[in-house]
Amino acid sequence: MTLAVEAARYELIAIYDADNRPEPGSLRALVAALIVGPNLAATVGKFRCINRTRNLLTRFINIECLAFQWIMQAGRWSLLGVTTLPGTNFVIRRSVLKEVDGWDEKALTEDAELTIRIYETGRRIAFVPRAVTWEQEPEKLGTWFRQRTRWARGHNYVLAKHIRRLLILRPRVIAFELLYTLLLYYAVCAAIFTSDILFVMAGLGFVSIRAIGPYSHIWVLAFLLFVLEVSITLSREKDEDSFFNLVLVVFAYFTYCQLWVVVVVRAFIDDVILRRKKTWAKTERFAEVSEQ
Repeated sequence: MTLAVEAARYELIAIYDADNRPEPGSLRALVAALIVGPNLAATVGKFRCINRTRNLLTRFINIECLAFQWIMQAGRWSLLGVTTLPGTNFVIRRSVLKEVDGWDEKALTEDAELTIRIYETGRRIAFVPRAVTWEQEPEKLGTWFRQRTRWARGHNYVLAKHIRRLLILRPRVIAFELLYTLLLYYAVCAAIFTSDILFVMAGLGFVSIRAIGPYSHIWVLAFLLFVLEVSITLSREKDEDSFFNLVLVVFAYFTYCQLWVVVVVRAFIDDVILRRKKTWAKTERFAEVSEQ
């Protein structure tokens, strides 16, 4: 990446993964939004799962990606003016890259690491959802585990590198959101793990709450809130808010979401306990598909 920045002759640099298929007009939308925003360092588009109907795993990944982008990216940009760089489908100013010394080649999630250094300059990153690219997602569980573990370990690295800088970053709302993003894997998995333990222990009679309260109703309402908020994100996309996808959201809570606990625990063991060397695990690609 460093060599590419040095070789670039123009101010704006577009980043796409090799398997990406941007929709017509996507790059134009990213560039247009960046040009009219003088305080913007980069503009970020939306990525979609091109092989989303291939199997159950890709359907879950499709739902996960849509939920992340409409809740985390679009929601934070709309409310707080905060967006994080993805690994693909964004345009960035060459001058900003040179100012922050480019990408950290030791980072497994170089996009998250670069995001923090950009916000330290006082500039912003904008979310442009109309700029869409289609990419291939893992079709095998082993491939998914390796990719997600790399992401989790990458966040561990960025957290260790930048946590002190985030504590003094201003404005505080941006610092908090970036810190929360880096801790997201642990926050979500801690919630899932605690919920699972309490559910099982209460079911077996080992845990009981003596205070009177509608605890069963609260658990059901919390679960329905999860289904509702993910379903709302699906309604933002054509043909995604189907009854079948609604069933998948319910099923995902008890299956796909639980897999993240294993990913985060594995990444924590690799980095904190075993201190294994961080290596890039290339994501396996599959036969060309076109399911848009």
